[in-house]
Amino acid sequence: MLKERLIYGAFGACGLAFVLYIGGWLFNAAVLFFALVGMHEIYSAFKFKGYKPVRWAGFAAVAVFYIQHFYFGMYTEQARARIVGGPYDFLFLMAAILVITALPVFARNIKPIDSALTIMGCIYPGIAFIFALMLKHQTISGDYLLIIAIFATFSTDTFAYFTGRLIGRRKLCPDISPNKTIEGSVGGILGSIVVTSVVGLVINNIYSIDVVPVHFAAIGLLCGIVSQIGDLSASVIKRYCGIKDFGRILPGHGGIMDRCDSLLFTMPVCYMYYVLFLA
Repeated sequence: MLKERLIYGAFGACGLAFVLYIGGWLFNAAVLFFALVGMHEIYSAFKFKGYKPVRWAGFAAVAVFYIQHFYFGMYTEQARARIVGGPYDFLFLMAAILVITALPVFARNIKPIDSALTIMGCIYPGIAFIFALMLKHQTISGDYLLIIAIFATFSTDTFAYFTGRLIGRRKLCPDISPNKTIEGSVGGILGSIVVTSVVGLVINNIYSIDVVPVHFAAIGLLCGIVSQIGDLSASVIKRYCGIKDFGRILPGHGGIMDRCDSLLFTMPVCYMYYVLFLA
């Protein structure tokens, strides 16, 4: 199992590096693909529990959301406006929420809880993936903060896993995830700080930027914490719905949400940190 995870993880890392390097339409399409597949997995999980999210409404809302984000982003960039993308994101999001909320009025077979779960899937994970675009296109020096977020997230997971296996004794939250330990959690946070700091110093040289190293350590600390919260949040959903994995699209790793649950928490944190302290 571990060997399979490592092999497919290496292929996944190479594919991710290629998409980041090419960027442009390929990166945008990949983000939209991840968002839609993640939504499918969330909706399928709740369907397994007996609920009926309105899939077509959720998929349509998120697809149109990203399309308008790309279109108006290019438009404002060509016009050299101060807004680099998505000036109407909030307005569209509110309109979509109101329309989906009103669906039970027009279709008696749609229950309010189904509308609520549809909106949940639109926001998490659907629109939450927008932070990948924001980190890549709306921060200094291109995609270096997105790279930091990815390294911080997966280093947390890796160090937590091996630390827990080696010295883990005390359970972190057995009702949610029985295999996670306090020692593993601490190891994940420390691993995130170390890896993020090292990667940050390398990126400083590659991108010719001058970010004080303490910022990378702070990002590593924050991501080490919220990464685990993101993972546990997804575990709560899986346990509630009675499933082991969200999907099987990634052999040895489960579904998109099984791999990106933590990233959906760390990317917003990295972006907010950038806005508050680095912009």
